[in-house]
Amino acid sequence: MNEQIERLSISVAAEKMNTTPLNVLMHIKRNLLQAVEEDGLWMIDGQSLEALLARTGGGKDRDACASDCAKKHACSGGCS
Repeated sequence: MNEQIERLSISVAAEKMNTTPLNVLMHIKRNLLQAVEEDGLWMIDGQSLEALLARTGGGKDRDACASDCAKKHACSGGCS
C-alpha cells in the first residue's frame, strides 16, 4: 500500500501554529517538527505538526522551553 504523506509549507504550518515561519524553522531545527527540504523549500510532515499541536495545545512545547532555558541560564532558575 502506497500512502501519501501530507506535507505542508512553512507558511501554512505557521498559520496552524499561530506563529511565524521563523519559529517553525526553529521547531524543525530542534527536531520538534519533522520536515524535508524539497526544491529548496521546507515541507512539514502533517502528522508531526498535528502531534505537536496535540501535545502543546497550540502553545509552546514545555520540553523545548526547558531545554533552551537550561542552555541560557545553566539551571540558575532564570526561567519560569
